[in-house]
Amino acid sequence: MNIPLQLCFLYKKCWTPEIDTVLVDTIVRLKDQTKWVLTEFPNYFFFTAAKEIKNLRGTCFTEDELRKRVKFMQVRYQTFKEIINHEGAFWDMPSKSVIVADDVWIKIFKKNAFAAAYYYNHEPLYNKLVMLFGMEDVKIEDEKEVIVISETTEKLPTEDTNYFTYDEGSEEVNSPFIFPSPNVRRKLFVEDGDQTDRESTTLGRDRVLPKPPLVPSGKEKSSRASSCASTSPIGWWHQVHI
Repeated sequence: MNIPLQLCFLYKKCWTPEIDTVLVDTIVRLKDQTKWVLTEFPNYFFFTAAKEIKNLRGTCFTEDELRKRVKFMQVRYQTFKEIINHEGAFWDMPSKSVIVADDVWIKIFKKNAFAAAYYYNHEPLYNKLVMLFGMEDVKIEDEKEVIVISETTEKLPTEDTNYFTYDEGSEEVNSPFIFPSPNVRRKLFVEDGDQTDRESTTLGRDRVLPKPPLVPSGKEKSSRASSCASTSPIGWWHQVHI
């Protein structure tokens, strides 16, 4: 078959493999830095790529020209992917070519005439174009919650209890020992007959404190009498000789 060389399909006017490489590398870098996932790229990407191409290759391009070039690269990517996925086609990476029988090439050309660009050579930027346009080939399904059903069942406690851990090595299975909550009983009233004048409840012998007399007598008064204005018995109680 009389098929033109790949250069006639991919590089026209001022486009070269080197300029394509700078353009793709710049877009891939910006896409990675900004976590961009769409195949439509913002103007900032092309503005930056134009500066890179001018600095490295000395050629000036407008943002619109670079955008059209990226669209053309997407066509290149999709076409080469169709060829290598076609029945009877084999991509030989070491030789950088696609091995296809002529009758199979004829079927491919009828579907896409641009496929002739890869009759002699493979797509030189295919691996990098995958990073630009490959996300459209990945089918992302909605995340679903996975519930694992266990074959064993376990009865959960219905009340908050503290118990010992069951020893699995034991042959006898007993119910868990439950600690009863301590019942605190407090004596709110003094019962009749209880001694309320004890100093403490220690292990030693109780010592009975003297009780103040209800009516002070003349012998229990000292020369240092309390104030006459005081009606509390505390004043003269401290003056009693024990």
